Amino acid sequence: MRILYVIDSMTKDGAESQLLKTLARLPSERYAVAIVLSRAEGERAEELVSIPCVQEVITLASEDRRKHLLEKAFALAGIVKSIQPDIVHSWLWYSNFLCGLSRKFGFWRRIPFVASQRGDYHARYGKFRLWLTEKLIYNTADILLTNAAPIQRSLCQQYPDKKIYSIPNLLALPTEVWQRPQRSDAAEKLIVSVGRLAPEKGHRYLIMALNLLKRQDIGCRCTFLGEGELEAELGSLVEEHGLSSQVVFPGFCEDVFSVLLTADVFVLPSLHESSPNALIEGMAVGMPCVASDVGGIVDLIEDEKNGLRVPPKDPEALASALHRLLTNPDFARVLGQNARTTIQQKFDSTESMRKLEDIYRFLTTEPVLDNRRRGAKT
Repeated sequence: MRILYVIDSMTKDGAESQLLKTLARLPSERYAVAIVLSRAEGERAEELVSIPCVQEVITLASEDRRKHLLEKAFALAGIVKSIQPDIVHSWLWYSNFLCGLSRKFGFWRRIPFVASQRGDYHARYGKFRLWLTEKLIYNTADILLTNAAPIQRSLCQQYPDKKIYSIPNLLALPTEVWQRPQRSDAAEKLIVSVGRLAPEKGHRYLIMALNLLKRQDIGCRCTFLGEGELEAELGSLVEEHGLSSQVVFPGFCEDVFSVLLTADVFVLPSLHESSPNALIEGMAVGMPCVASDVGGIVDLIEDEKNGLRVPPKDPEALASALHRLLTNPDFARVLGQNARTTIQQKFDSTESMRKLEDIYRFLTTEPVLDNRRRGAKT
């Protein structure tokens, strides 16, 4: 089966990591894969060529030549015509939109199109982009995939005639389990947040919450793991609140679990999310976690059972939740234990891959293709 994947670039973010994990699990004796990077290569692009099923990687844009969207749509059509894939599967909004635009022109209507929505578009985007999303992604895709059941349910309500499926993220459960770090009562506790330093991740509200904890004489430090455009702005906010000695930005971390295991609490203060890898990993090691009450997080954290959910953009509520976990170790420990159990129950990478391959097989069965060809002629 020939599959053409289209994704913006291969950075160190969650969707890109999930694509790498997916490709590594596709048997090369059954799948031949080509990949289009629609915006840039990204620092992990070289990892693609070492995966057995990957036969070709094509970049539509580079620093020395920027293609306009329409030009890219025509270029993508040429790639589809050349490769003749059985399925086109896109990831992330820009690539979903580009594929929808290219298909709308009629260049490859007979080839099944799968669009992966890895985020809550309706929480993130304004009316115009949502209109574009509906016209050129939802209306053109044969199947919509999401990684969060709440988002799937919401999309099914809005588009009852569309085939929409939820497939959980691929996850390698860590063998090590979090144990509360042995610190003296006077020692500073360690808070960790993992995620790209971007506005939608809500890091500024965590910094404001840390300032409130400082006023309450709660000794704590915070490590922000990740890179992004807001690093300088967040650093200035840290200085403004006099937190420079308590907050660090070490950048991207290859071994996140080693840091999580030394911390006391994990925090994800995002403004919107689908099924965030960072939170899943924190829960998987058995950490007490605090996260915003948004998107797919509702399906991960049952408040006060396996973690704490707080309203987004609410530093007071976030500070209160952190205070509770940092000063009540028994409660924190129980939440962490329950969190690990939740992830073990919800995430089965073998089952997730089976669901994805079932979708691919469904799209490429002869009756489905015959119906598609008849529809294309009418």
